[in-house]
Amino acid sequence: MRHGGDGRMTTTWVALLRGINVGRNKRIAMADLRAMLESLGNGDVRSLGQSGNLIFSSAQRMAEPLKQRVADGIRATFGLDVAVLLRTADELAAAVEANPFVARGVDAAELHAAFLSAEPAAAKKAGVDHAAFLPDEFAFGKRVVYLRLPNGVMGATLPDWDKVLGVRATQRNWNTTTKLRDLVS
Repeated sequence: MRHGGDGRMTTTWVALLRGINVGRNKRIAMADLRAMLESLGNGDVRSLGQSGNLIFSSAQRMAEPLKQRVADGIRATFGLDVAVLLRTADELAAAVEANPFVARGVDAAELHAAFLSAEPAAAKKAGVDHAAFLPDEFAFGKRVVYLRLPNGVMGATLPDWDKVLGVRATQRNWNTTTKLRDLVS
């Protein structure tokens, strides 16, 4: 947390929007998205890339009401229903630090992170057969699935995390994930 321009304590948030600007549907200019976030009273609004990676500060310290407010703002402004996943700067940094594939020295070009809307049930995680998806590998973290995709995203055989785990997921490559961490640290 830090003091905002008006002296209030603010939290730095990373918003990961699912499915923005990845196909013909759900096209939103990042400048318009930044303006919408500012209109909701957020500050220091920045974006990374074109696919819904946003950084901003807010006096709101609770993720759920803020997530709903951002999703409602997108619906009201752009007419789109978009899943919004939020992480504080500290949560994102912790997720980056905990990647077991980085600890093993795996090439960053093979790495991705699937961020989850909530912690899935232990039984759901235990029910995913790691051997069934080789050579792809995955490991569960706190509200994240770390992915190693040696044949890239297009060659990946991993499951639909939403269906398997019963929570919403949005995936980012490791380069984007670490850039977001660097921007908020």
